[in-house]
Amino acid sequence: MTARPIDGNALAQQIRTQIARRAEAVRGRGGCVRLDAVLVDSGDSAARVYADNQARTCGKLGIEYRLHPLHARATFDDIAGRVLLLNTQDEATAVMVHLPLPEGVDPYRVQSLIAPEKDVEGVNPANIGNIVYGRSSLAPCTALATLKMIESTGIGLRGKRAVVVGAGDVVGKPIAVLLMRHEATVVSCNKFTGEQPGGLGALTRTADVLVAAAGVPGLVTAGMVKPGAVVVDVGVNRVKGPDGKTRTVGDVAFAEVNEVAGWLSPVPGGVGPMTVATLLLNVVEAAERAGMRVG
Repeated sequence: MTARPIDGNALAQQIRTQIARRAEAVRGRGGCVRLDAVLVDSGDSAARVYADNQARTCGKLGIEYRLHPLHARATFDDIAGRVLLLNTQDEATAVMVHLPLPEGVDPYRVQSLIAPEKDVEGVNPANIGNIVYGRSSLAPCTALATLKMIESTGIGLRGKRAVVVGAGDVVGKPIAVLLMRHEATVVSCNKFTGEQPGGLGALTRTADVLVAAAGVPGLVTAGMVKPGAVVVDVGVNRVKGPDGKTRTVGDVAFAEVNEVAGWLSPVPGGVGPMTVATLLLNVVEAAERAGMRVG
């Protein structure tokens, strides 16, 4: 048996079509769909490239994009002041802060200042809490992307055993909570799980849905996967191949797991493009909610 692919690129395109339609509807009602992003010139060219790509994608989908560049010596007060200003502006319906931030500036403190209703990355603790309590909230993008990829397989999550490998605050924990909200029976694994009888594999082999989000290349092997399971690989790891070239791989040993799983997401081309798409889905969601509050 060869696993059916969970194509993140194809799913992301479907979401982008939905975003464009919903953004047009908001504008048709006289509303604003705008993403304001704060970027500190930290010398990280990848962050600038990401911001430029984000701007182009927003333009194609009918989302206004405004970048707020700050100099490399920006302090916490400089960055926090810009975020707090954007919180007060009704036309800024969505706000995010590009990372990394200058040395000594705590990203958690900065992101905690973003108004929950504008926090499209789902990083404000209030939004994390709302997910736990099952209230309407903007979910962290990677967690939401993972959930949508699972749902695309057609599996009904109610009563299914879901195992999440990795318990990070930004990815693993929110994914586990979202799965709980869909009435799956969820097991969250951490770095100490391997010390239990049978080890990590004893748990992962029971999973109808297996999410790998530990940040360990090739951690999940074929012997750890229940035949026919849905496997979503959230890992993004840069490793050197036998030829000395650096490549991107996931937490799943793709070739061997592909022969056991029922569904499997690739890396790259899986959760990555879906995370970008769900960020913009949250942008239009925030704009729709802003319009409802004004109305």
